[in-house]
Amino acid sequence: MKSRSVQSSRERFYVLDAQNKPVAVFDRSEWSRWMTENELIFRRTLLDESGVTVTTRFRGLSEPKTGEASPFVTRVAGMEARDNRSYGASTLDEALEQHERVVQKILRMLTGQ
Repeated sequence: MKSRSVQSSRERFYVLDAQNKPVAVFDRSEWSRWMTENELIFRRTLLDESGVTVTTRFRGLSEPKTGEASPFVTRVAGMEARDNRSYGASTLDEALEQHERVVQKILRMLTGQ
């Protein structure tokens, strides 16, 4: 009998199907292999003058504290520590919309509008 990876009751692993929709997997080694073999970044915006980068990627995990399915994440880096944030999303469309909203908000902050 083959042993399966044991996961906590809240931790869930996801891979993407051919339409970039998250699909739950229950074997951590299968998830890990899939994550190393696939492109995970869907959009990256570098705001050169400010040094701020906004990246939207597939992370393939549920929220560790709540178990909520948020396998996509948009991260802001290069701002002051309090402004470097991450935003989870359950679908790629939601994540890409979030990415655009975040970029527009940062541009408004940087230009004072």
